[in-house]
Amino acid sequence: MMKLRFLCANHRGELEKNTGKTITFFQTGFDTGQFYTDRLQWAEAIPHLGCAFESAEILLSHGSVDMEVSCDWLTSSALLLAISFKYTNYTNEAEDVIWMAINRLEQQLTHRSSDPRWVSHHLARLYGQLKICITLNEHGAKNHHDQANLSTATARIH
Repeated sequence: MMKLRFLCANHRGELEKNTGKTITFFQTGFDTGQFYTDRLQWAEAIPHLGCAFESAEILLSHGSVDMEVSCDWLTSSALLLAISFKYTNYTNEAEDVIWMAINRLEQQLTHRSSDPRWVSHHLARLYGQLKICITLNEHGAKNHHDQANLSTATARIH
């Protein structure tokens, strides 16, 4: 499901087999990532939040933790990871993370008897952040295009 990878195959396999370890891994990764984001150390936060995000996805897939808790963990880790990507100028990756979380929660709605009200709440949070990411990506693309046009115009003058 995930395009971005933070867990190696061995760790992922181990976490898929051990719910207790996955919960601990999520909590440690999320707390460490939040520690770094609180200090504006975005790049340092990314690997920890990425591992937390993947751990939350594993927990949601296995249904071993309450679905509302799993959805909250997936959403919270995705949002903090996306913000960290955004502040390190990886806006495409920020958008990718949000889309992955949205797709996973929408899948949750269609494949499980999840309460649509609280899943919709998490989706609304994600769509709000997605709007910001898309705006930033469009703005970045426009600036890149404007700079290219300026370079071409400058080259013609000389």
